[in-house]
Order: sequence, then C-alpha cells, then structure tokens
Amino acid sequence: MGMAFTAAAAVLVLGLVGLAVALIKPNRRRVDQPPTRWYAHRGLHGPGIPENSLLAFQKAKEKGFGVELDVQMTKDGRLVVFHDATLKRMCGAKGIVSQLTYDELRQYRLTGSEQKIPLFREVLDLLEDLPVICEIKPHNGNSNPALCELVCEEIRDYKGEVWIESFSPLIVRWFKVHRPDLIRGQLSMDFVARREGLKFHQAFLMKHLLVNILGRPDFVAYCHKDRAWGFSLCRKLFRPLCLAWTVNDPALFEQLVCKFDGFIFENRLLDAEE
Repeated sequence: MGMAFTAAAAVLVLGLVGLAVALIKPNRRRVDQPPTRWYAHRGLHGPGIPENSLLAFQKAKEKGFGVELDVQMTKDGRLVVFHDATLKRMCGAKGIVSQLTYDELRQYRLTGSEQKIPLFREVLDLLEDLPVICEIKPHNGNSNPALCELVCEEIRDYKGEVWIESFSPLIVRWFKVHRPDLIRGQLSMDFVARREGLKFHQAFLMKHLLVNILGRPDFVAYCHKDRAWGFSLCRKLFRPLCLAWTVNDPALFEQLVCKFDGFIFENRLLDAEE
C-alpha cells in the first residue's frame, strides 16, 4: 500500500512538472540578441521632461538609446502613446483615455509642461529608425483585435525594428496567430504580491509565466526585483531572451548583466550607449 501510494505521488509530481514545463515554454529562439541592450522607459524622461512625451523620445534619440513606450486607443480609433488608463496622474484631470477622442485629449498637457499626449505615428516619425519596444496596454480590453491591427498598420513602414510586448497574454497570442513574423514578448512580475486587480489564480499564472502557452513569446520582460520559480525554470530550460524592467540605478546593471539580455531603464544620467 505504501509503495503504491509513493509511486502514485511520484507520477502525480512528474505530471505536474511536465504540465508546468509545457505551459511556460516560450517560442523557439529566433534572434540571438535584442537590437540594442538599452531601452529608455517611456523615453528619456526626468525633471521638466514628461514620460511618453515627444521631448522624452527626442532625448533618447540624441543619446542613441532604443525606447520602450505604451500604446492605447482613443474613442475615435487613434493610437496615442500614454501609459495610464486615466488622465489623473499625468494631466491632473478627470477622464479615461479610451473614452475620449484624440481632439479632446489634445487640450491636456503632461505634468504641467507644454508637452501634449503624442500620437504613435508622431513618435515613430521622430524616432525614424531607432529600436522600439511597443507595449500594448490592455485598457481597451485584454484581447482587442482592432487595437492590434492598428499597431500593425502604424509600424508597417517604420525603418527601425519594433518588438511588441504586453501584460495581456491574449494580446501576445493575437500576434502569435496573426503576425507571427513580429517579435513578441510577455511582460510579467510578482502579481501575487502586487495583485493589480487580478484574482489569486490569475496572479499566480501570470507570476510564474504559466500563460506562455497562449502567446509563446519570443522574449520575457520581467521586473528585475521579483523572483518566481516559473521564470527561473523558463530561463534554465529554454533560454529565451530576457529583458529587465524597470532598472533605475546604474549600479544594478553590473549585477544584472549576466541574467538579462537587455534593460528597460529610467535614469537620464546613464552615459552607456550601444
């Protein structure tokens, strides 16, 4: 009886491990390295230079950094570069971005500056050919074909390399199915500790990358401060490209360089260029 129970438990454990491995498996590795190791988080912003502003992207361009930016859709189907779902933090106003037209958004300024909320097209025109990581925000829905299709239209003629990422595994899956040629990434962090509105089972699946089965991402962008067995197992078994976010202390780069292939950073004083 005891031996039978032990054998059954062993089979169960092996089955669970096998299931976890199948769930966290990313796409086969298609590129050896990202086009640059340095991505300025929402542009190279700081005092007097708001995040996700044309000025912040201009500063990143002057330094030769790639950029990571946030894209969402307005009420009238325009793509704007803006992180939050609401205007409160960045514009000091009431309003939900997805419920306002672009003309309505143009009246607002970013953190008291003269900078406006830019269109995705304006940012791409400014950057010209710099590497871009485009985070598609799920504010318009965790699975939004219209938003994804508009992003594809906007980047079609861009001269630089654009990688796609999202916290929503359903958005990552859309690109797996409809634009498998584009490099796609799964964003994640310790959602169990910082729930972000998720139920426990959702937070657990996200934290440990058990959602990779949906989008089979080419890279994983993970909060550099967080630890998760799913992320560690994914890296050891499959060696996907891994990007660290958001690194804001230059002293951390030497510690993280052996663990990550690229960095999404916030520090205007960083002098490294690649």
